[in-house]
Amino acid sequence: MRVLFFAAIACGLLSSWLVDQQWLAAGLLAIWLLRVIRLRDRYCLMVTIGCVVPMAIWLNWQNHRFTTTVHQPSQVVTLDLAVQPDAITMRGGQYQLIATSSTGKLLVRGQLKSAAEKQRLAQLTRRTIWRVQGELAPIAPPTNPVQFNAPKYYRSQGIARQMTVVAVQKMATTPRHGWLKGLDRLHQWRQQFFLACQRLPPTLSRYATSLLVGMRPADFQMTMGAVQQLGLLHLFSLSGMHVILLVKFLQWILLRLHLSHQAIDAWLLGLLPAYLVLGGGADSLQRAVVTAALPIVWQLITRQSSGALSGWSVALMLGIVRNPLVLSQLGGQLSYGLALLLILMPGLPPWRLAIWIQIISLPVLLVATAQWHLWSLAVNLVVAPIFSWVLLPMTVVGASIGFSSPGVASACEWVLANFQNWLDWVSHWPGLLIIGQPSALWAWTLSLLSLWLLRTPQRRYCWGLLLAYMCFSISLRFPLHGAVQFIDVGQGDSILIRQPFNRQVSLIDTGGQLHFPRPRWQSERFPPRSRAETITVNYLHRLGITHLDTVYLSHKDVDHIGDLGELLRLMPVNQVVVPAGMARLAKFQKLLVPARKRPKVVEALAGQTFADGLVAVHPFKPGRAENEDSLVLTGVFGQQRFMFTGDLDRAGERAIVARYPQLRVDVLKLGHHGSKTASDPLALRQLGVHHGILSVGRYNRYGHPNQETLITLAEQHIVTYSTALQGMITYRFVNHRQGRWQTFLKEGDRHQRTTGVKIDSQR
Repeated sequence: MRVLFFAAIACGLLSSWLVDQQWLAAGLLAIWLLRVIRLRDRYCLMVTIGCVVPMAIWLNWQNHRFTTTVHQPSQVVTLDLAVQPDAITMRGGQYQLIATSSTGKLLVRGQLKSAAEKQRLAQLTRRTIWRVQGELAPIAPPTNPVQFNAPKYYRSQGIARQMTVVAVQKMATTPRHGWLKGLDRLHQWRQQFFLACQRLPPTLSRYATSLLVGMRPADFQMTMGAVQQLGLLHLFSLSGMHVILLVKFLQWILLRLHLSHQAIDAWLLGLLPAYLVLGGGADSLQRAVVTAALPIVWQLITRQSSGALSGWSVALMLGIVRNPLVLSQLGGQLSYGLALLLILMPGLPPWRLAIWIQIISLPVLLVATAQWHLWSLAVNLVVAPIFSWVLLPMTVVGASIGFSSPGVASACEWVLANFQNWLDWVSHWPGLLIIGQPSALWAWTLSLLSLWLLRTPQRRYCWGLLLAYMCFSISLRFPLHGAVQFIDVGQGDSILIRQPFNRQVSLIDTGGQLHFPRPRWQSERFPPRSRAETITVNYLHRLGITHLDTVYLSHKDVDHIGDLGELLRLMPVNQVVVPAGMARLAKFQKLLVPARKRPKVVEALAGQTFADGLVAVHPFKPGRAENEDSLVLTGVFGQQRFMFTGDLDRAGERAIVARYPQLRVDVLKLGHHGSKTASDPLALRQLGVHHGILSVGRYNRYGHPNQETLITLAEQHIVTYSTALQGMITYRFVNHRQGRWQTFLKEGDRHQRTTGVKIDSQR
């Protein structure tokens, strides 16, 4: 029924506008409603308005409830939490769980006290009630662009706040009765299956947990990187294909048991919701279950068959009601988009269908990953049938018989491991293109042009789509503006400098984390990814930047150079500039080993100039790359002179102003993260600093920035920005014109972390 389709599309645009703040969606919604009016179908118009108006009321109420919850002040509380066994995850010495309480669903985090406690939590298989004391607060937001957006992700699961546990006062299993007992049993079976899979060979275990119950082990992202690169992630997420295969398998069994069609339908209606729980209830799985169940329900009620398009439409509207953000997430976009493609274009040859899937999904994938592999199309054509006929059945057999038959488990492991090795091999072929992340306007434009091409597959529209991609790529890779960006890498420094048109792209320091000794039971088999990978390189790729011209290292401390090795492994760098005397240090040489191509190493002294416009004003002689030997750089960007001081101490600052008495600085990266050992008052006054930047971690153990430094800054009326308070700090400029300041976290944002820094309201 096209009536439901028009209503579903209108509801989808409405959710993108009201919940995801995509204002372009508001214009598209108006155009879509005009299209409905021009159909001159009163029934279609009534149904569309009848769905849109209640949906608007629902979404606005959801927004209001979420905003009200988030703006509640942080408080220390004691709560009773209901926790399902499959909602607990552990990493190192910490645990995380999703719990329900009198205040709603919560994200709960805590510290493990001992190896015995960790083992006890890992073996839980029943629903438990925890009485805990801790701080209830909003979920912390990302502090850099394209960083993982935790509030948005958890809001999609109905969670607005998190609790940091201080003490667990009591924990006990609490059985329930009635249908709730059956629900608890499903969660119990899911967790027991996950624990049992840990006894299987590693690849079989990974496939079984992700494909059968939707639980991804901690090493999934690290060991399955080829799956993401080659665009196969949809195969490893419980979705329509799994549900279709499950339904066909159940129908085959029930028919051979000589059950009637009515009895088979009743069995399917009972088993599909159970599978939704066992599979983890992801949006893609929910769509598939609803789409599969609706035709059965419609048949039972009306004795008539319903079209697949109607089922898809109802599933989308129900999905938006359950999760208003479903269409702003990669899983929901791919699930609903590709399912609609299969409905609208039935009977296509596999190769043509694969091409259309690539065309329709590319804008969505670029928004999520900023990259595309040239071999994705060919690999999807090869893998899709293998996956359906070999890999999934092999996983089912291995996970059902492998526990009692090591030979079967080994055979399944051999097949799956060799397939995985083949994927890893293909993923290293040349062809991974870093294209960049389209803005909301570009994403909508490319998506609409792709849909228009689907509707009217003519050569001129194909060339038009290619031209649009070229214009997007050129505008992203050769921006008219330049920028100086202080990246929030926690307690450390990392500063990105981009000239207009990306003529020169430089990075000052890489950040890095200190690792302190921990008990063996807290060690992680797969350590977390570095901030260079998750923040810096990720951000550069979203900008379409595939290499760095220069990386400057101020000195040898880990919080300034610790992630250099990861950076060089992930991204080509032409040259690395270090203070004179640092190049021969074994610590530095070790960081060069992972480099794809060893960069040129340049040792710098005061007076040296570089192609990006930076000039070294310190050190004056070779040293040992200690704080007092820090490389200090200065340069003019957008009519503002910047100075980047590393961890230089007060004596070094005084030496610079003594050697360069005419030097004036508009923007100073405050030395040593605002420590009292830096930011000499006389040096600041002589330099004439107007803006100060604090690169500092939240709640750091060193007490940075020091109160003495903050008083100095206030007395000299220096406008101060802090990465701890405002996330990434950006000065954006066009050629030699005056630029403007932007902060990723805005003033008044309740998620800002107070650091004691007074922020000047003038911008």
